[in-house]
Amino acid sequence: MFSENEHGEILNEHAELAELRDWLRVVGLKIDMTSGKRAADREVDVIARVSRASGAAQTYAIEIKRTVPAELATALHPHASLPTLVVARTITEQAAGLLRERGIDYIDEAGNAHIAWGDVLIDIRGRRKAGGRTSGSTSLGSKAFGRAGLQVGFVVLSWPTMAAEPLRGLASAAGVSLGTAQAVVDDLVKAGYLYDVAGERRLGRAGELLNRWSEAYSTRLSPALSLGDFEVPDIAWWRESADELTRSNVQLGGEAGASILDPHLTPATLTFYAEELPRSLIARHRMMRAERAGNIHVRRRFWTMAGQSWVVPPALIYADLLASGDPRQREHADRIRISDDRLAGLDRL
Repeated sequence: MFSENEHGEILNEHAELAELRDWLRVVGLKIDMTSGKRAADREVDVIARVSRASGAAQTYAIEIKRTVPAELATALHPHASLPTLVVARTITEQAAGLLRERGIDYIDEAGNAHIAWGDVLIDIRGRRKAGGRTSGSTSLGSKAFGRAGLQVGFVVLSWPTMAAEPLRGLASAAGVSLGTAQAVVDDLVKAGYLYDVAGERRLGRAGELLNRWSEAYSTRLSPALSLGDFEVPDIAWWRESADELTRSNVQLGGEAGASILDPHLTPATLTFYAEELPRSLIARHRMMRAERAGNIHVRRRFWTMAGQSWVVPPALIYADLLASGDPRQREHADRIRISDDRLAGLDRL
């Protein structure tokens, strides 16, 4: 049923809608498809009217994914003006709970579903998909939303003027090859996120790009960045550690970074970005390796921009909060998306 679009997401082609119709038919619903098109301020996979025999109906913006883990359930951006229906081959139980909490409807191949509007309520949980079936597509999607492409996207979202830089400079800043940078720029131009003004590339539809980038980041780039998780009894020391982190070539991200952007936030975890494990910092603060997640996360810095602050750029803080799978951190992300001038500025581009 599913093939991938230019965003690296899973699209259903009109010739392959039978499965989706079947999934909904099982729960007593009918779907009338229109062509996939841009609606309001962002692209959606498809817009559809879902109805039941009584005539009750709802028009949905449908997001079609291969799998939805908890990280993606918090990173998904519901449509601004239409209710969102997530369709996937597999939606984990934790992800399903998070989608319900966020008011996002869903259905998966096994028949798990939560669909609610008016007097319609379908709530099916705990079903397991029969083994042996896999999606027919093995592509990881476009260059722009693959792992290396996300590094390029991060640079142009964090420093929009970098969009106009020669490709060699952009590749160096993102830590990717020149060929990769060229392919990613071509994809971003094709999708309308970069455009040309008098021979100079500029960033456009940046708020939409941030949405798509942060969703892809949660499942493609973020899981590859961990250098180690640690535990300490008290993380309060970080507030007086700007100079220490700078000397250790470490930058602050995650919840603690968000609390720099919005002082009303009280972080429960620390996220550090570094080229390698900062062993002197670990020893000095007696960080112990955590068997589970821990309250300190050390992650690989994948960009190379010079003259940086001791705090990572807001786009990365925002994406890490979404990728945490923690509803509380999702709330923090929503707050800084509005309150931080750099993030709010992207929404105006």
